[in-house]
Amino acid sequence: MHAQGLDCRKPSSAVARTVCGNADLRARDEQLAEAFGTLVAYTPRTDHDALKRTQSAWLAERDRTCDDKAKAKACTALYEKRSEDVATQSQAAQKRLASVAAGIPKDPKAAAGTLQRYDGAAAKAWLVYLYHTGTVAVPDKDAEIGRLTREILERDLTNDRELLEEMRTIGDVAKADTTGVLLFLRHALSTTELDAPCFLFTKHGLSAFEAFGPFWGGSRDDTPELCHDVPSIYDLPEWKKLAALMEPTTGPGPEFTIRSAYDRQFAIDTLQASMAPGTLLEAPRSPEAKKAAEARDKAVAAFRGWKDHQVWPEAQQKAAAAALPSAIAATSKLYQENFKLPTKTAEQAARAAADRFIAGRMAVLVPEDVMDDE
Repeated sequence: MHAQGLDCRKPSSAVARTVCGNADLRARDEQLAEAFGTLVAYTPRTDHDALKRTQSAWLAERDRTCDDKAKAKACTALYEKRSEDVATQSQAAQKRLASVAAGIPKDPKAAAGTLQRYDGAAAKAWLVYLYHTGTVAVPDKDAEIGRLTREILERDLTNDRELLEEMRTIGDVAKADTTGVLLFLRHALSTTELDAPCFLFTKHGLSAFEAFGPFWGGSRDDTPELCHDVPSIYDLPEWKKLAALMEPTTGPGPEFTIRSAYDRQFAIDTLQASMAPGTLLEAPRSPEAKKAAEARDKAVAAFRGWKDHQVWPEAQQKAAAAALPSAIAATSKLYQENFKLPTKTAEQAARAAADRFIAGRMAVLVPEDVMDDE
């Protein structure tokens, strides 16, 4: 079930002539149709009849209100109110779906049973994840994963060509590795307001951190949001002191898409350093993660050998360098106490966390060409 907008190619009714003849109303009609389709995707099939009745009642009211061009103002108000209502319902529906996904670790079979009652791409992608990882057993697993992925690609996301191209580069999802299926899930979630739950990162480690990292030049580095339930290691006083000392490093910064990639990488680095520090010592696997590692090495080298004190005053730079060992020591202690890492491993992980902190600050606050000159 979905709501189609008015056919403005041949506006035969009075309502169609009113809406299609007004650029603002025409845009509102198209946006509302898309928003209602989104709401349907986030609503279990058992509740579709209620949605259909509500939509039919609104359409009847629209036909009465928008049957004359002289009523454009009232028609606009009607569309505004309906759009607000649909948006509110959609947000609530997405929260309910998010709670289903968050409950996967506790009862994956129950979560799968609930997800099977949805028709949208996000719910199907979660089912693909559950079946692929073996978290929930399903007869003829590869065939079922193939069916779900085809529906997502050929029916549910057909309006987003760029996203479809990115998802198809993964290939046969049933045959993909863990990073591949997590990347498929990440793409599907990027069309929603759902977060990537924390359990993905604790369960899958580096595979999840890489799958949900930046694309370096793509346009989807802001979504989906990452879990928010983990205290940041960088909230330690020692890191806050260092952050304040690095504030003078100002500059125009990189262009927007690259800036988004840097922001995403620092968000992933923060999550990784805060919840799975041992994975900081694993070698990068994906091309994107290798690119991030190269950029990180360059940023850390620029930090340690900084000479352009017009960009970053010498006193601040030296103070930051002097504050770094304390931050590393505090982090190493926390890793030993909270994560039970051996002393040597904790020290190595703390230095890796420091490199990520430095890279995140340097890459965003200092123009890349300045770092290249250092």
